[in-house]
Amino acid sequence: MIKRILVIVLVIILGLAGYLFYRSSFFTRQLDAADLVGSDAIFVFETSEPVNVWNQLVSQPIWGRLSDVPSLKGVEKQLGALDSLTGASGELENALSGHQFIVSLHPTAKSEFDFLFLVGFKNQKHTAFLKSVQPKSQGNGQINSRNYSGETIFEYQDKDQQTALSYALLGNVLVASYNSFLIEEAVRHVKSEKINSFKDTYKELYNSSSVPKDKLGVFRMGSKGVAAFVQGITRENDLEFVQDFSQHNMAANLDLKFAKNKVFLDGFTFYLDGEPMDFTTSESGGGSLFSNYISNRTALYYQYNVADPSQVKAIYNHAFEQKNTLKGEIEKHVLNKGFMKNLTGEIGYLTLEGMPNMEADKILIMKSVNLKEQINTLKAFSLEMNQGDSSRVISDYYKDNEVFMINLPEFPGHLFEGQFIGFPRTFVTGYEDMLVMSNNIKAIKVFLDDVYNDNTWGRSLDQRRFLDGISKNAGFNFIINIPRFWNTILQVTTPEWQALLQKYAPQLKSIDLVALQLSEINDHQYMNLELGYNLDPIKSVQDILLAKSMSIHFGESLTYGPQAIENFNDKSTDFLVQDEMNQIHFFNDEGERIFDKGLNSPIVGDVYQIDYYKNGKLQVLFATEKAIYAFDRLGEALPGYPIRLPEGEKLTHMSLVDYNNTRDYRYFVALSNGNLYIFDKRGNNLDGWTPRKTSGRLAAKPAHHRLSGIGDFMIALNENGELYLMNRRGQLQTGGPVNLGEGISTDYVLIQRGDEGETQLATISEEGEVVKVNFRGELTYRNQLVRPDKNTHFSLVKDQSEDQYLYVVHEYNKVSVLNAEQEELFEKNMVSDDLEFQFFSFGSDKNIFVIIDKVQEFIYLYNLEGELLNTRPISGKNKLEVKYSGSKNEYSIYAVNQNQFAAYKMPL
Repeated sequence: MIKRILVIVLVIILGLAGYLFYRSSFFTRQLDAADLVGSDAIFVFETSEPVNVWNQLVSQPIWGRLSDVPSLKGVEKQLGALDSLTGASGELENALSGHQFIVSLHPTAKSEFDFLFLVGFKNQKHTAFLKSVQPKSQGNGQINSRNYSGETIFEYQDKDQQTALSYALLGNVLVASYNSFLIEEAVRHVKSEKINSFKDTYKELYNSSSVPKDKLGVFRMGSKGVAAFVQGITRENDLEFVQDFSQHNMAANLDLKFAKNKVFLDGFTFYLDGEPMDFTTSESGGGSLFSNYISNRTALYYQYNVADPSQVKAIYNHAFEQKNTLKGEIEKHVLNKGFMKNLTGEIGYLTLEGMPNMEADKILIMKSVNLKEQINTLKAFSLEMNQGDSSRVISDYYKDNEVFMINLPEFPGHLFEGQFIGFPRTFVTGYEDMLVMSNNIKAIKVFLDDVYNDNTWGRSLDQRRFLDGISKNAGFNFIINIPRFWNTILQVTTPEWQALLQKYAPQLKSIDLVALQLSEINDHQYMNLELGYNLDPIKSVQDILLAKSMSIHFGESLTYGPQAIENFNDKSTDFLVQDEMNQIHFFNDEGERIFDKGLNSPIVGDVYQIDYYKNGKLQVLFATEKAIYAFDRLGEALPGYPIRLPEGEKLTHMSLVDYNNTRDYRYFVALSNGNLYIFDKRGNNLDGWTPRKTSGRLAAKPAHHRLSGIGDFMIALNENGELYLMNRRGQLQTGGPVNLGEGISTDYVLIQRGDEGETQLATISEEGEVVKVNFRGELTYRNQLVRPDKNTHFSLVKDQSEDQYLYVVHEYNKVSVLNAEQEELFEKNMVSDDLEFQFFSFGSDKNIFVIIDKVQEFIYLYNLEGELLNTRPISGKNKLEVKYSGSKNEYSIYAVNQNQFAAYKMPL
């Protein structure tokens, strides 16, 4: 389809027009070419200077990238050859200049579209030119003709083309297309005045604007046509923003403009029926009011900056199916409590990048003038919907923010008359002066993590250009981040389009930004559509040598760490390591030593931070085989610490539990025989855990999980494959332990989606069987991976947030990395029988997979395409710490080797 570029068709037509001159009633009638364009046109582009438009298009920097596509490169070659046919002396431009030229795009079959080209000549000045071209075109192809409704349609078959170009002269209008149906439709428009044309359907567009002589050209389009195109290339009809757009019968005349790394279309909109959307802006807001809260993972972003939230409610979504009973309850318990009056009209709506086979994460941000009152209103509403049973109102805490759930379908949609849908249940938290809602608990956590880590558009140098697409004066902004949205595009497109997109992904993804703005200017609504492109070269991964930004030497070899710890004073990073003499060392990110302490044995598991005194000052907590230790930042032990463990068994795992973010901590401990204990922060052993016996050693640390819509679970996974799902009193919730397989030697991951039947736990057995179980204790999935030999080792590796995960198959001489769907991402030859793996993810394009060769003491960093990120491996055999800075767009990597701690910087 790309080959059917207007200029190519135009030059072919001109090369043959001399032949047509003697075979038709050319120039006997004066027609407006726009009257021959069918009403189903997706867009109509009109210009009087087509050659100038083409010349400006190919002079844009993006053309150099797109012309890598073979078909577009062929276009340029054909254009040069056909231009020489006219003498290559400006005759082509002279012939067309000042005449009406139109190109329109039409659906022709399911998932198929074609162009119609029209040239409306004003006079007969070009007859001599057309006649002179005709002899030059002889021998270049074959021409056939047929009659349709009294008009002659010609078909030109170029000897180098597989498809035929159809064309006809209808009065003074030359029409052409690679689809003969569109030519026949143009003939029907000439023969009958009863058939509505695009011009008849969108009268407002033609009454308001012709094509100004000082403009390149004008795009005329309607919302239904654009939506029809998107829906025509997709397999599913669930693209929310397209459905919303199509319901408002909008149309627009948009002038074409080129700027540095951008293509602009701007002009005024018209509403063909119903009330126009009102985007009168708030005087208090600004165009980037949420800039520091838009996650770098955002694929789609909507921003409203309106005078009143009722303007958003007025954008009614006719496709939204409201539940009258639910609407009535919301009216009574939420809206009548003044909920909307506490909103400012500044609203941000994010859809995060899609992950395979998972619902899209959505975040709704609303500025509030009384956040506390709104939170209390929503809590009371959730309690009312649960018949006053507070035990059913599930709330949790993350980064000191309370998160609670409204377990009703499409709650934001009912609040805003069908806007912001895709929320089977709604999770709510408050942040600064904003009310934040999401469609799952993971999305809330990602939002809070990314804001905390400055992984946002406003803090990231390479993402700030997306903020440039947000107009400070616009009441509505909509942005598509194409690289982030790409996976979703591939998932929903038809197989034919999917193949095309995948084949030319590097070229097409150069156009990385689509921004739409709507503003109220006097009595008119102004639209600006921007296509932005990025021509940064593909970054080479060759010869990247990581330079140390800091190093510290110790007296003994380091055996544990580094563990990164937040400095509660300024949120900088401190570190804790332990040496082979069991001495721990605490220091800051500038290398300043804070304290050293001797212990009786090695640290087991992670180092945690607690607020023991509930005053905002944090202490470090960790365990050894024999005791639980806690120190303040100056190295002083907390009262009553260390907490000694029962004699005879060794501690193997510990996790920190804080049920309601009250800082009344619990320590969930597993011993080597599988016995489970829970201690409070003063060392008291709690009832039901004195101990809670299991059938053997644990494969992963025991943990508390508060699951949305389900409640609290205490989970223990044993190496013998038995899974214990318990309540807070240690009572099994499934009648007995769930048997997942003959042996488990790796971690598990929670896939939180819905109730106890939908939320699942996934792991992989020592035999290579992927297993999933729900919280009713039902095995929901089993799949045996290929096991090359009996010594093959299988692992599940979670990222630092314990949300994304990978499977790893380790043979003696090879490592294969698989995604969550068990599809191979890459494999590496690596001869070692002692490897450890880590995974860090900061977004779909910012991933590091770590392979630690403990035999050779080398650490390798890869992206998920299997490309080595560090040419020379980092020396060491301990796990790394990796941080990502959005503001600096770089990784910070921390490692220990022998008696040295080192920090590295890796710019992206």
